[in-house]
Amino acid sequence: MAISIQSKGFDMSNLTVSDVGVERFNKDHQRLLFYIEEFTRLSARFRLRTPFPDEWDQMDGIFVRLEKYTRVHFKEEEQAMAKRGYPTLPDHHAQHQQLINVLADLRIKVKRREFQAIGAVKLFLQEWITNHINHTDTQYGPYFKTETSRLSPPGPSELLHRSNSI
Repeated sequence: MAISIQSKGFDMSNLTVSDVGVERFNKDHQRLLFYIEEFTRLSARFRLRTPFPDEWDQMDGIFVRLEKYTRVHFKEEEQAMAKRGYPTLPDHHAQHQQLINVLADLRIKVKRREFQAIGAVKLFLQEWITNHINHTDTQYGPYFKTETSRLSPPGPSELLHRSNSI
């Protein structure tokens, strides 16, 4: 699965998301791409003229959604890794914290209506996809696949066998 984004005036055409091997996380990453597309469309207008106050408000809304996304997605991803004893979870968690911190810093700049922050947001979102999802997240996919069968919930016959042996 490779998904890409294009928007007139703000080229994100090389931005794609790789299949990380876990369907629910792939869907989350698609949602992130939607937010990036929303940002791309809005920021293209910023290049043409001074932004209207309601456009800055829309940018604030994108950040609210991105922050909620990171809280929920990172928590679920880390919980799934912990459940499987994923060996690089501490490093992965540290990357998540760094992404959260940078996002918070950028949100402050956007709240202050610092126009130059828009370029920094673009770069941050591109690096998030390229470095974190397409590199770091793809490393856990094969591990999840090999661990999934061993860690899946017991089937009815296994439960019956366990209850008879107690």
